[in-house]
Amino acid sequence: MDYGDGRGGAVAKASDKSRPPRGGGNNRGAVVSFRRPRFQEEEEAQAINISPLIDVIFILLIFFIVTMEFADSAAMKIDAPKSSQTEAADPDAPVVVIDADSNFILDSARLDASGLRVALARRLSGGRAGAVVLRADSRVPVDRLVEAMECAKSAGARAIYVSTDKK
Repeated sequence: MDYGDGRGGAVAKASDKSRPPRGGGNNRGAVVSFRRPRFQEEEEAQAINISPLIDVIFILLIFFIVTMEFADSAAMKIDAPKSSQTEAADPDAPVVVIDADSNFILDSARLDASGLRVALARRLSGGRAGAVVLRADSRVPVDRLVEAMECAKSAGARAIYVSTDKK
């Protein structure tokens, strides 16, 4: 075999005999490359792992949900009428608050009369006892209290309690 480099035909490298021909052929001696193409390495270097960011966002979301202060109807500034006679109402009964500005408030939401009727009907249809507690400010006109009673009755309330403070 003459390589044309002056070595003559008698000298041949062992690696030359074991190396398959490049290009073409019957693929029996194909070369397998384990290197990744260069563009994949560049894409992986530019990719940003957002898993820690998502974890932090979920932790913050849980923190704010847990620490959120819900407006409690008992904590609202209501100057309820005074009474020497008290009776405990059903603790599961919805409490409708009527503030000094005559706004209806149920579950921390300000409602008009029709909205109160719909919200009470939804709450009373949940299988509860059917009682409604009205907690009104002492400065609220009586007709506004009567309107709340009518909304509760039309929503299906079987008992209506008026919340008072003890004398």
